[in-house]
Amino acid sequence: MTDGTGQDTGLSGARSLARFQNWLGFLAATIVVNLLFIYGMLGNSGDATLGLWYKALIWLPFNSIASMLYYVFRIKLADATGGAFLGALCLVMIALNWIVMFFV
Repeated sequence: MTDGTGQDTGLSGARSLARFQNWLGFLAATIVVNLLFIYGMLGNSGDATLGLWYKALIWLPFNSIASMLYYVFRIKLADATGGAFLGALCLVMIALNWIVMFFV
């Protein structure tokens, strides 16, 4: 594998794709998708007849997956610049998901 200047980087194609390279960017994209999901679900779960089904069949699995994902981000970004802030942000997003689900 070579970089833009034509020099060999020492990484094979399979090794460079074996792990995600930009955890901070992935966290930012996840937060945006999560906020859009919450915005969309607020309208659906407000329905008196189907709201409980939306929460049980869609929101509960999403929150479980999102919570695990934020926990992974918290671990992966702990040593990054601003790791304490990013860890707190992950905890806030986990709490926000569950609070909005149960109390809205």
